[in-house]
Amino acid sequence: MTRFRLPRKIKKKVRKGFYFYPKDERDCCLVAWPRKDQEDYNAFKKGILTNILDDLKKIKKLLN
Repeated sequence: MTRFRLPRKIKKKVRKGFYFYPKDERDCCLVAWPRKDQEDYNAFKKGILTNILDDLKKIKKLLN
């Protein structure tokens, strides 16, 4: 089985976030690791994952 590896520039882009899958019926979110897991990276490319740091930046911008 081959190991999952990302190119360096893509890995730097993906590293700048903390990603979650959407909430399920019990309001529970799963953490995703798109740098390390092929399935999580595919979900990242499709736009399924949400980056919590983007939400924090928006809130900080609104408060200033």
